[in-house]
Amino acid sequence: MKKILIVSVGGSPQPVVNAVLNHKPDFVYFFCSKGSKGSAKTIDGPGEVCGDTRTVTCPDCGSNVFVGDPKGKSISVQTSLSGSQYEILVVEDPDDLTECYRKLTELNEKIVVKYGDDCKVIANYTGGTKTMSVAMAMAAVMTEKWDLAVNKGPRPDLIKVKDGDTPVIIDKWGIYCRNQMNLVMESIGNFDYAFAEKALMELLGKPIEKALQTQLIEMKVICQAFDSWDKFDHERALNLISNYGDRYSRYLVALKRILGKFRDSSGYEMVGDLLNNAGRRAHRGYYDDAVARIYRAVELFAQIRLRNEHGLDTAEMGLDDIPECIRSDYENRVRENGRILLGLKDDYMLLYKLEDQIGSAYKAVETKFVDALTRRNKSIGAHGITPLDRDDYVFVNDTLGGFIASTAGESNIDIKVPQLPQDAEVWIKGHS
Repeated sequence: MKKILIVSVGGSPQPVVNAVLNHKPDFVYFFCSKGSKGSAKTIDGPGEVCGDTRTVTCPDCGSNVFVGDPKGKSISVQTSLSGSQYEILVVEDPDDLTECYRKLTELNEKIVVKYGDDCKVIANYTGGTKTMSVAMAMAAVMTEKWDLAVNKGPRPDLIKVKDGDTPVIIDKWGIYCRNQMNLVMESIGNFDYAFAEKALMELLGKPIEKALQTQLIEMKVICQAFDSWDKFDHERALNLISNYGDRYSRYLVALKRILGKFRDSSGYEMVGDLLNNAGRRAHRGYYDDAVARIYRAVELFAQIRLRNEHGLDTAEMGLDDIPECIRSDYENRVRENGRILLGLKDDYMLLYKLEDQIGSAYKAVETKFVDALTRRNKSIGAHGITPLDRDDYVFVNDTLGGFIASTAGESNIDIKVPQLPQDAEVWIKGHS
């Protein structure tokens, strides 16, 4: 595997020379500033281009005296690099962060094309302007594959590192970790558990400390669980959360109730879960999806009521299952298989005819109820071509979701299910 060194070059050539000699790279990219006062000329310029030409005035004789050695051959000469072993990367303005960062990202693309994965890249930011150093550190963190290094050694003044310095690899993964965790928290805050899981997977593939790794593994598993829950795969979500049930008990209990694994399950928990799901979809701007889930929640609410209170399974119901006093109203609904086909409004009208409390509540708000259903039916997610917006969602949610909430409360039906976590920072602190 080839070793590639990218080194920023400033006013002092010795740290750059030491970096090349210590790292022993197969190829070097010198990151330099342009112009007569720039650092590019120190790489392979003629004469004593690396000499220290600074002078001070002698207090005794008044003559100018060199501070250091005015003689110093080019960096390529001092490191014995041939022309085929290095390349000079020049920036016009070494204090322009955008230009410096762009140059380095373009270099990264060039290295990927030239070497693929068959190389080790070390970015040494000892020399150059502060802006050049910042850009190099940023590029090393963002590209992920670059190792970051800086020369450490004697610093008798605040101007520059002098001779005797040694390149040291810097741990950049703390910065990378914080950056990834910001993405994780933002994604969880947006109910996007799939993206959060992906970001955590990226982080777990890096050399991070064991304690943090253990915490992040748990977070990844829980994100998988919530993503499965968000996709209505409650069994998988339950299996995943069960690994850490003591810290996620409220979600564990909720899943068991949805799946009917608790004796005190009302049987209506799935209705509450659908409404929560609708809220998450709306939060992300997917209003057609949100309205579709509300529609299904309203439909399921009636279907469960018919089954639990009246023994009527709308998927298998035949004419003989209907009470004789209203059977004639459904004779024309019988299909070839002997089953009665009913839509959402028909379910609620059946409840009304059965003198059910929920049916009566529906009849009282039927006009507004139907208006909300009409918006859903015209949507591109149902029978029309019109995409729904936030106003449509708010109207449908207030009307249909509000109907479920108020009717359930009046009928002593528990549909409450905890919303999936959104405050990522509290979640992380609470389960670390």
